[in-house]
Amino acid sequence: MPTLPPLNALRAFEAVARTGAFTTAGSELGVTSAAVSQQVRNLETFWQKKLFIRQGNRLALTEAGIAAYPTIGRAMATLAGLSDTMSEVRPAASLVLSVPHSIAETWLPRRLSALLADSDNADAAAIRLQVRIDDDPVELLGTGVHMRIFYGHELYRDYRVETLFRDHTVAVASPAFVARFGSAPNGIADRHLIHTSWGPSYATSPSWPEHLPPDRLVDTTQGIRVNASSTALAFARSGAGVALVPAMMASDDLEQGALQRLDAPEIAMPHPYSIAFPFALQNRPDLLLVLDQLTRDRGD
Repeated sequence: MPTLPPLNALRAFEAVARTGAFTTAGSELGVTSAAVSQQVRNLETFWQKKLFIRQGNRLALTEAGIAAYPTIGRAMATLAGLSDTMSEVRPAASLVLSVPHSIAETWLPRRLSALLADSDNADAAAIRLQVRIDDDPVELLGTGVHMRIFYGHELYRDYRVETLFRDHTVAVASPAFVARFGSAPNGIADRHLIHTSWGPSYATSPSWPEHLPPDRLVDTTQGIRVNASSTALAFARSGAGVALVPAMMASDDLEQGALQRLDAPEIAMPHPYSIAFPFALQNRPDLLLVLDQLTRDRGD
């Protein structure tokens, strides 16, 4: 690949050729006229060409400068246009909320929709929110993330933490599955039980023995095993079996009839869903509006 001239030298040359003066070019580029002159000399050295000559108190392009200027001018305009285009597609969000996948498609949109759709509230209309789906841990300092929703650990004990809500697990299956096998979990074969393990960081994944009679022994080597409640929901929705999931995650499917509850007890989840953010941001107006909406009617 051919060696390219230094970009700063090209910028300096283009600005001087267009404005006719080192001083004016320096003001435009935010540097001194001496710095612009040095960059032009660097380009002249690189090309071994004289690009400007002085005629009294003004600069004029040499023949070599005249030959170079149109191409460089077009190149600078193209780069400027590209920069404008890329800047336009950059997310304009100013408040970044990081969430686990488990609440991103159900609870969170329901909680925030009223606030974000409130066109009569000037403060709410000014909120620029970006929602990111991340796994824990998420660094809240120096990464652009302002708030993190989490479940079941103390990774964010150095931040301000607010409880959002508590949930419970329920047994669900598709209507077609229930029509075929019934709604009594004790009558469901082991091969149709969907097992969810949230991984080694959690000791309290949904457990079938808690939802079944004490005399029912479950062969955990049978049935589908997944590592996310969203995946368990997808398999249950498809008719592959019965899943144990947080009620909040299944609420939309239950309301729309894509899933049905089975005749199994609800089991309270041992930890609340919580939100953390740095103490330094606790008086930030847009954060407070979002926090108020998320914690509203939590019952504490």
